[in-house]
Amino acid sequence: MLNGLKVRELRNDKGYTALDVANLTKISKSYIEELERGSKHNPAFNKVVLLADVLGVKVDDLILRI
Repeated sequence: MLNGLKVRELRNDKGYTALDVANLTKISKSYIEELERGSKHNPAFNKVVLLADVLGVKVDDLILRI
């Protein structure tokens, strides 16, 4: 499960807007916002890899620990 709050935190730390991340990953802004809100929990692995790359972290850092 993707940790949407962590994605938002890392994005804000980088000074990126959701639109910036969307443009860098080629993932729609609305999809990124849904991930951050927790509306989407299990994005395709390639999307998680793109997000991790743009945010400068490992894929593992974006996974929710339960």
